[in-house]
Amino acid sequence: MMNELIAKIEQWAEDRNIIKGSKPIDQAMKLFSEFGELADNVGKGRDCRDDIGDVFVVLTIIAKQEGLRIDLALNFSGIGVGSLKHGVAGLGYCLTDFVNNPDQAALTVCLEALDAVCYEARVKLEECVQIAYNDIKDRKGLMHNGVFIKESDPAYSSVVASIEENYSA
Repeated sequence: MMNELIAKIEQWAEDRNIIKGSKPIDQAMKLFSEFGELADNVGKGRDCRDDIGDVFVVLTIIAKQEGLRIDLALNFSGIGVGSLKHGVAGLGYCLTDFVNNPDQAALTVCLEALDAVCYEARVKLEECVQIAYNDIKDRKGLMHNGVFIKESDPAYSSVVASIEENYSA
């Protein structure tokens, strides 16, 4: 099931030109934004399942951009870290390391830390990813020059034409 979700996330990102239309550093900014939402909700004692899933979605996109295999990074032994807040703090460290040194080992450590957050939150990673995917799957728009342009934006049609022109060239 998780491999199906990964394939759907990758296809969703491809269809919106997120993989080719942004750089890993652009996605790193999105990753830290999603991490901030996770930390905020954990700190306030709120449901964080969607936030965990959102972090996974952006990690999937960065992995694809970097030619890494997120499915292989899911092969680890789960760990607990003592508390949810400590788990989130540890995840922040791992995400920073991954952004600065994006390799398969760092990706695996990130997913292990994300899974530790799930363990402490008493949720399953796959459930969180499914929630996040359900939330984004119908979003319309395209990535252009590192910026997501919504379908409702007046510039959307010119962006589509520009992207099509670049791909046909």
